[in-house]
Amino acid sequence: MRNILAIARREFFAYFGSPVAYIAIAVFLVLLGVVFFFKIPFLLPKENFFEAKEATLRPMFEWMVFLFTIFLPAISMRLLAEERKMGTIEILLTLPVTETEVVVGKLLGAMGFLGVATALTLAYPVMVGILGNPDIGPLVGGYFGVLLVGSSYLAVGLMASSWTRSQIVAFITAIVICAVFTFVDRVPEALGLHSVEAFDLMSFSRHFSSIARGVIDTRDLVFFFSVMVGSVVLASYSLEARKWR
Repeated sequence: MRNILAIARREFFAYFGSPVAYIAIAVFLVLLGVVFFFKIPFLLPKENFFEAKEATLRPMFEWMVFLFTIFLPAISMRLLAEERKMGTIEILLTLPVTETEVVVGKLLGAMGFLGVATALTLAYPVMVGILGNPDIGPLVGGYFGVLLVGSSYLAVGLMASSWTRSQIVAFITAIVICAVFTFVDRVPEALGLHSVEAFDLMSFSRHFSSIARGVIDTRDLVFFFSVMVGSVVLASYSLEARKWR
């Protein structure tokens, strides 16, 4: 456990050791504020927050999940791909650590970054609370669901990063996987068909919507934790496979 925490700490502070993290968080917060509070003609043809006259944070959480499909793969693309490209992964693994400890430590470090970015969005619920009286249950459930989805995206991004030396390839791969599993439940509707249960079961957004309503279902928790554990296992195997090449 000590090794995992040491790697997580190293990874977390590595994010904030460069201006990239601050710029990424700033861009994320600005985009989230714009799409949540305002209507953008021809791009987001919806009522803005002030016209709706309803103190609800549900759209904010939905937009966070959407933005995370791009934002978090960009954050996780360097986790292992950069180490492999620079050759530092070989040095790291000569230390008394296992591949699984490296993967879990890096994931926890990235999740720490996610926690900071998510915590900064609390300014928006505070603003909504001044203007209205949002329900606490959906607020807590929304943040819990967002953290589960975000952690799953980071795990997928970490897995993609373990497959290649190129951060760009890892970024694109992670975006495609996250987008497919987020919006897969909408495919039948787009084709004019009835919903498909298998697609619903695989959909990140479908499992998130249940939690965002304040309803904690063990099936949703099992789904997200399965994604994270499966991604960690595959990333660990990918690192271990380098020994046989």
